[in-house]
Amino acid sequence: EVDTQVVCQSPAALQTVRASRVDWGQTTSTVGSAGAGSAVGRTQSRQTTQMSTRHEPVHVGAPPGGLSDWAITPLHFNGFADLPTTEGVEVRSPLFSCFGHQWITAIYPGGDIDSNDGYVALFLANRTEEYIEIVYKYVIKHPNGGGDISISNRYGNLRMFSPMDSDGDAVNDAWPVRANNNFMLRSTLMNYLVDGTLIIEVHMRTNKQGQPSTPFVPENPFLRNALADFGNEETADVRFEVGGAVECGKGRRKRAKTPTTAFHAHRYPLRMNAPALADMCKVGDDSPTAISNVRPEIFEHLLYYCYGGKIDQDDLQSKAKEIIEASDRFGIVNLKLEAEACYVDTVELTLDNIVEVVTYADSKNLALLKEHCMDFLSSANKIEVTEKVPFDSIPSYLMKDLLVAQARGEKTSCKDGKFGIMRVSEFRRLAQKKGLDV
Repeated sequence: EVDTQVVCQSPAALQTVRASRVDWGQTTSTVGSAGAGSAVGRTQSRQTTQMSTRHEPVHVGAPPGGLSDWAITPLHFNGFADLPTTEGVEVRSPLFSCFGHQWITAIYPGGDIDSNDGYVALFLANRTEEYIEIVYKYVIKHPNGGGDISISNRYGNLRMFSPMDSDGDAVNDAWPVRANNNFMLRSTLMNYLVDGTLIIEVHMRTNKQGQPSTPFVPENPFLRNALADFGNEETADVRFEVGGAVECGKGRRKRAKTPTTAFHAHRYPLRMNAPALADMCKVGDDSPTAISNVRPEIFEHLLYYCYGGKIDQDDLQSKAKEIIEASDRFGIVNLKLEAEACYVDTVELTLDNIVEVVTYADSKNLALLKEHCMDFLSSANKIEVTEKVPFDSIPSYLMKDLLVAQARGEKTSCKDGKFGIMRVSEFRRLAQKKGLDV
């Protein structure tokens, strides 16, 4: 085995110190076959193998994130043939950086004191006051396309480099310098010169120490800024007066007077999200737009939604029908659908109220609620349905929806691109995916 040289460095020179264990092993690009002894070992291993249970690894500290890609630094030793060949005389490279550390490579063209005759020695030194573990190798490419030289540290394992100027740590095999006393025959290297220059590529890789944390990037501020401007009287260009009279009673023939409430808004979010409401505001008219038959609390929810706000779930559940009607009136389609979905989850259908609910769904074009009603009828006891439900009060064209609901009970999906029995939510999702209005 080849002895290892560990160098304790000082600013003036590299002083050679004998290490207590082997560090370098020389390998080439040619891989030999396993010997007969290996085959015997494998046979014995098979004979003594027993079943075992492997548990998940237990990590102490942060696990490494795997090895990085190779970082390659080409070193040009110009005029290599003329470099001094006296034993123990070194030629150093300038400092170079890799993985946040400073490094030096020292070459001994005439070998070091522990080199075999004719061999060149090569040292790699950490010049940073920190430990680092790396895998490293040297590659010298043949100038005429012949076989390249590739020499790596023993077994290609991670090697610990201790801080510069430290004495090293034999127990943990950590040294400031790693040496290969018998790097390569000088006569061989003479055949790899490029215009008289010996080019040695230093390849290094290290632990990633886990994936780096994702850099923080603030989200698009548009929504936050829009919500911050909600109700801003100074920047608003639209004013509403809500209240004054609200229809009441089943027939809605009577009007109850209520106090008016002023709301300030901006045309842009209204034009994008509530077109019918935006059309009510005349450009250049500073007078407030009167809104009746809507409670101020409901109107505020509508405006807040137009600015990108989210309505509280409890409010959606308790005021679903009011929000549906106001959204339908002012063209806030997505809010209407959200309130509809909430109403479907909370409404309790019976054979006594089914006609009222399904006609309401039809009048407001609430496809999801209508589907919910038809699913209820198709799954109910048929005898009870015929006895208790006055079908003459249901528009006749809704009978097709009832048949579709029954068909869905027999078939769970539509084939061949037919949408006849596709569920409303599935259809809406498909439309949204294709960029169509829901």
